[in-house]
Amino acid sequence: MRIKLLILGASLFVSGLILAQTESDTINQNDENGLKQGYWKKYNESGMLKYEGYFINDLPDGEFTYYYPDELVKARSFYYDEGKKSITTTYHYSGKIMTEGFYNEKEKDSLWKYFNMDGILLKEEFYKDKMKHGNWITFYEDGQVAEIVEWKVDLRDGQWKQYFPDGTLKLEGAYVADEKQGEFNYYFLTGRLNIAGHYDKSYKTGEWIYLNENSRVIKKELYENGKLIKEDSFDEE
Repeated sequence: MRIKLLILGASLFVSGLILAQTESDTINQNDENGLKQGYWKKYNESGMLKYEGYFINDLPDGEFTYYYPDELVKARSFYYDEGKKSITTTYHYSGKIMTEGFYNEKEKDSLWKYFNMDGILLKEEFYKDKMKHGNWITFYEDGQVAEIVEWKVDLRDGQWKQYFPDGTLKLEGAYVADEKQGEFNYYFLTGRLNIAGHYDKSYKTGEWIYLNENSRVIKKELYENGKLIKEDSFDEE
């Protein structure tokens, strides 16, 4: 029996060596030009797995999985078009989705979504030709829209709106080439107007009016080139 156990132990040891040798021969391989080919596993200095995936001519191809230091999944990416593009999902440490979107040559592209640790959607961003473009939307945790900002070629350009948690409009205005421009209105939670005025290239201009919740004017300001030149206050009663 003792001899059988020794033989069995020796067999398992030899099998382990063969398996290890087989694995080392089939992963983390470079060709004669030094290019990564086939299946790769990358480890950190502590020996923990950082990522695993498949390479063709040094370029990622197909699904890659990335890990936190304790080897919990940090992100998954699916690469295509010779590694230039990828569909990527990142994860909170809890395993819940944190972000999901597309990369084009390592730059964000198209729609990106951001989630909190409970998996609730908090923000949507859109990119075009590697630049911010379209409506960027921020949400309250119950799904109600908190803010909408329009972007064009990496600049805020277009509508800007903010909302109270119940969906009531809080602010409405606009940007032109990343500058506040035109009429701006701020509202009370009741929906009544609170502040009204104009911007010219992010400078307050002309008359600004402040109202109380009874829609009574309590203050007026007059601006020129962003400088306050006159102010009048009124008794709220």
